[in-house]
Amino acid sequence: MSQLQGNPIWFDLVTPDPDGAKEFYTGLFGWEWADVPMSGGNTYHMAIKGDANIAGMSADDDANGIAGVWINSVYVEDAEYVAKRIEANGGSVLSAPHNADGWGVTARVATPEGAVFGLWQSLMGHGADVFAETGSVCWIEYHSGDLEAAKRFYSETFGAGFDTVTISMDDDAGSDYTVTMLSIGGEQMSCAFFELMEGESTARWATYFMVEDVRASVAKAESLGAKVVFPVMDVPPGSLASLTDPQGVRFNLWQPAGW
Repeated sequence: MSQLQGNPIWFDLVTPDPDGAKEFYTGLFGWEWADVPMSGGNTYHMAIKGDANIAGMSADDDANGIAGVWINSVYVEDAEYVAKRIEANGGSVLSAPHNADGWGVTARVATPEGAVFGLWQSLMGHGADVFAETGSVCWIEYHSGDLEAAKRFYSETFGAGFDTVTISMDDDAGSDYTVTMLSIGGEQMSCAFFELMEGESTARWATYFMVEDVRASVAKAESLGAKVVFPVMDVPPGSLASLTDPQGVRFNLWQPAGW
């Protein structure tokens, strides 16, 4: 994962039912799990595929009002400094920066619109071992009720920029759509910012997992207790779907075109 300030590099599931979530994501993606005792008597659950760390999981953080969500943590050079920048730019710090048992300095924060994400200052842990491979995270989105304000917050906090990319739908109507790509140091990240989708009113981050056959994966997820939020949609770069897991946490699937 690119160690560039503002780039999502680690992914956490915060869930009301860790045991149930283990069963679901193992059934869907083939993950295995390692339970890591943490200070304070807590347990962190590491999702593993092969010998690669894919993501982490913990129980709902009721004390800080963080529950039922996939959290994307972005790389920062100084978590204390960035947390102050977030507050100065209208965001909020939900859990103050703290040392995660020597692995890194982490914090849970939110955009001015209230969408939760994380900060990760690496010490020993440097993010996900794999990205954009089957069964791993491959794409991040931020959906905003005010796209220009969201871009401004992110730029002023992290020093990041944005590129506008136009994608043709290749249909008879000749329609196309634009994607606002996160750019850091002149390099496009696998992260895009969008206006809220029709029918949505709350800003949110969206985490996508790569699959070989999105329709088969949706059917498998449903058989394991998931519910479909948006059915499979085919676009020129690939096919996607949005679901909630059996614990009610939203996630997304992505199959690249040509698979």
